[in-house]
Amino acid sequence: MKKQHVDYRPEKARFGEYLAMFQGIKMPWLFIILIFVATVCSTFAALNISMFTGDMVDANGRVPAAQLAAFALSYLLVGLCTAGSAIFQGVASERINLGLRKKLWRKIIYTQQSCYDADGGETLVSRVTTDCDYASKLLTTIVGLVSLAFSMATYLTQMYAMNVTLSNYMLLFIPFSALIGWGYAKLRFLIAQKTQAMLARTTTYLVERTANLPLIKTANAQQQEIERGRANFQEQYVMQIKTGLMTSLYTALQTLYNIVSIIIPFSVGAVLVSQGVLTAGVVIAFYSISGSVGVAFTNVINYAGEVRQANGALARVINTMKLPDEQGRNGRDLDQPDEDIQLVDVTFGYGQEPVLQHVTCQIPKHKVTAVIGVNGSGKSTLFKLVERLYEPQQGRISFGQTDAKEYDIHAWRRAFSTVAQGSPLMEGSIRENVCYGCQREVSQEELLKVAKLAHVYDFVQDLPQGFDTQLTGGGQNLSGGQRQCVAIARAMMNAPDYLLLDEATSNLDAKSERSVMEALDELMKGRTTMIIAHSLSAIRRADHVIVLRDGQVEASGTPAQILEAADNYLSKVMDRKRPALS
Repeated sequence: MKKQHVDYRPEKARFGEYLAMFQGIKMPWLFIILIFVATVCSTFAALNISMFTGDMVDANGRVPAAQLAAFALSYLLVGLCTAGSAIFQGVASERINLGLRKKLWRKIIYTQQSCYDADGGETLVSRVTTDCDYASKLLTTIVGLVSLAFSMATYLTQMYAMNVTLSNYMLLFIPFSALIGWGYAKLRFLIAQKTQAMLARTTTYLVERTANLPLIKTANAQQQEIERGRANFQEQYVMQIKTGLMTSLYTALQTLYNIVSIIIPFSVGAVLVSQGVLTAGVVIAFYSISGSVGVAFTNVINYAGEVRQANGALARVINTMKLPDEQGRNGRDLDQPDEDIQLVDVTFGYGQEPVLQHVTCQIPKHKVTAVIGVNGSGKSTLFKLVERLYEPQQGRISFGQTDAKEYDIHAWRRAFSTVAQGSPLMEGSIRENVCYGCQREVSQEELLKVAKLAHVYDFVQDLPQGFDTQLTGGGQNLSGGQRQCVAIARAMMNAPDYLLLDEATSNLDAKSERSVMEALDELMKGRTTMIIAHSLSAIRRADHVIVLRDGQVEASGTPAQILEAADNYLSKVMDRKRPALS
């Protein structure tokens, strides 16, 4: 198999966009302040330890008990502050991550459906799970940088107070270290970008393939998918190795600075001690403090790398936040009598090529409208536009004489229920699936009534846990016909004004189809209904027929009127059934 490569585009965002990302998230300011306080206390305690080390060398063993007690307390304080800072940072990080995940998930739910057409939404898994973690990393890193800046300023002030010459020699190494640190951060950013892209692609691959394992098996494509999986995992392995090398590089930089922090104080300090400028104890204390500066400086380099790494991941989150929302709750309510739904000169496509072109038709109120046509003629797309999952790119959809866009999109959808071919079920109980989307409490009596009408009760009564039986992913522990019955019951439970039936009985056997159609006939009384169907029984129930061909309306009218018209799809399908419709 040809080796695949990850295509990725580095994403960046402005600092103001990062700040805006945290709007609406309750920030753990108390824990952030505690992190800074713990760092300050640890800095002064470590400074006291370093100074005591030098005093102990110069005291020749005659150290007062009070100073020894202060030394022990300083060590204890450093340990407590370090542990406390880690705990505070962990809690603050998880609270920030939780807040961002909630905000991002809400955004994903309300984002326009068209934004997910390119990848089916699978890459959003990594946005919510992995990328959100970098929000806390960015904030805690910034807090860490501020704390380190304070610590370094404190250490450097004390170093210059001890000896200017030694301090100047130590500062000579900082520009060189800064240059190395900038290169490290840049390299880490590029590797992190590609690693995240690789993880997102692997996640997308696994989500899609695990959901379609039956297809893989029945198509005998196991070996093909094994090879594709190996290619993905191999590239992920390479990126993880590169990430490990970056960690090793950071360790090498830290070791290098530690070596320099030993050489400079002792080589220069030895000269100054021989000249009588400094004592050995001062050199020891200076070395200890400069070591703390070295640790702080290498941490700054590491933090810089983390900031660059977080930049790309959070930019993807920010770009998701920028996606356009569906129409908000600012439109009119649909609290008026039913009206005809009209499509006027509607054109729509998912990409460059239009699926529907200049479609003008009417769905009369309180009638059953059958939408028919060959595969690819645009029937399902017409349904999606009526549901307002998408908006027309040209033309308009009207409720009576009013443009549908004037109505609140949620109020609009509450008036509709859809039963599609292979309607999806959610993980949960049968009860939860039947009542899914209901805006009210459902009584047991109402549940039983709907379940019997939709023939869900026929098989639920034989299950040990009845309506509380848990469904596996997609309801795979039910048969296709049983899943369709649950979907029909869900539509019934919502008591809609408008029904959209997309091959609603396609997965039922002949007996079940007849009984369910009887229940649907009862449900359709007084309601406006659209049916996508190829079966003659469904078409016979229609009062109105719309024939689509190549994304255009070929004919519309009653079944009898269309049969009398010029050659079209319906006349071809029902040519032998003319007497039944006349």
